[in-house]
Amino acid sequence: MKKIINFCLPCFAVLFILSCGSGPGNDTVIQTKDGKVTVTDIKKASEQLQDAVADAEKRKQQRRERGDTLAMNYKELQQFLPEVDGFEKKGNPSGESVTAPGLGSFSKAEQRYQKGDQQLEIDLVDYNQSVFGFSAATGMFGMNMQMENDREKSGTFETGIPDVKGYERIYKTENKAEVNYAIADRFILTIKARGSNDTEAVKNIAKSMRLSELAKK
Repeated sequence: MKKIINFCLPCFAVLFILSCGSGPGNDTVIQTKDGKVTVTDIKKASEQLQDAVADAEKRKQQRRERGDTLAMNYKELQQFLPEVDGFEKKGNPSGESVTAPGLGSFSKAEQRYQKGDQQLEIDLVDYNQSVFGFSAATGMFGMNMQMENDREKSGTFETGIPDVKGYERIYKTENKAEVNYAIADRFILTIKARGSNDTEAVKNIAKSMRLSELAKK
């Protein structure tokens, strides 16, 4: 689960401050070791985070009540991986499903793609009732948060899809980019591009996927 945790790390820089709260008004800039994180109206952002976590728990409880306690099988999850125009798949999709006492259930599907010197990695995770719930981290995707340092520029963005939130990362010193999607407080989609730092191209790949269908699960 290391890859899933990695994309959350920039978000954790503001968790403590959000929990403390602050007055409304101008953007709050949090200076970190490597750069800065900007959160628009930190008081409102703190309230949004609390609401997002509460909504995530409500969704989780609703799924539990209707007997939906297991993550989708990884083979089913693989059906949501896309064909990418101009890219060839590098081998077959891979994945796994895990159910363990005390840990719950989660699954993962992934596919690698190649076009000349460009590479894509697409990972889709279903954490459903797993204890690896990322409610706080993915809840922050719904806030107007931006981070920048000498290595990268990243921040949240509107996806235009109900119950789907986005976070993008553009690397300044390397020719790569990454986009993450939190889907209905259950799925996490990660698309990494190497050989290009064009996040708009990566977002277009995500738009070609059936994210609206996943958001209804």
